[in-house]
Amino acid sequence: MAMAWLTVLGIPAAVYVVGITALVFNASEKPQQPLLLIGAGLLSLGIYMFHRSNAAPSSQMQERHRLALKHQKVLFRFSAFCIFLSICLFAIYAPILIFLSVASMVGVIMYGRKCILQPVRNYLYVKPFAVGVSIALFAWTLSGFSNSILVVLGFMLLCSSDALLCDLSDRDYDEATGCTTLAKNMGSWTTWLAALVLYICSGVLIPNPFGLIFLVLFFVPLLFQNSQRTAIDLRPMLVLLIAWSL
Repeated sequence: MAMAWLTVLGIPAAVYVVGITALVFNASEKPQQPLLLIGAGLLSLGIYMFHRSNAAPSSQMQERHRLALKHQKVLFRFSAFCIFLSICLFAIYAPILIFLSVASMVGVIMYGRKCILQPVRNYLYVKPFAVGVSIALFAWTLSGFSNSILVVLGFMLLCSSDALLCDLSDRDYDEATGCTTLAKNMGSWTTWLAALVLYICSGVLIPNPFGLIFLVLFFVPLLFQNSQRTAIDLRPMLVLLIAWSL
């Protein structure tokens, strides 16, 4: 139950985004900006809870889906509060970054809710890359576009690989709610193989030691059968801590 609540509140997802953002800063050899990292974490919490507040009932619901469905109004209000705090922090650092919060909200609406077109998550070959590219571009924007486009491409591939793996835990629920994913179509081991290929490509583009450490830790989530998704979310922060200790 505790892990389900942490997931519903978006804490592992926020740790992932903060970890990737910090890595993008380090890859460009720029000093970390604590205010921006806190803002990134709050915005991630907000948009994740906003997305989960739209949970659809299904026979394949996990505990976190049930909690999200039961507490939709609370999640929506807490989401708005976190997004408001992130806007305040971004405004203190650079008012132009307020548009990043707005863009993130537009992005998550397009990703998970039907507007003019079907939700982005319903497009088979787009879903994991939409998530991965968005996170990498978000981190790149916060870093002041200080990395080369090849390094950013490396982070896009890495984040897309992680998003593909995260879909494994949701494949039955996704399909039951009208969203067939690559992870569902390919099965577990083919999905892991595809993710590994993306990781190898990203490892070539991301400066060492980060790229190499990610490759070494690629299979670590397999050691945690009941919490692979959480292990994936925590991996960027672990990579950052290992790199700092070297």
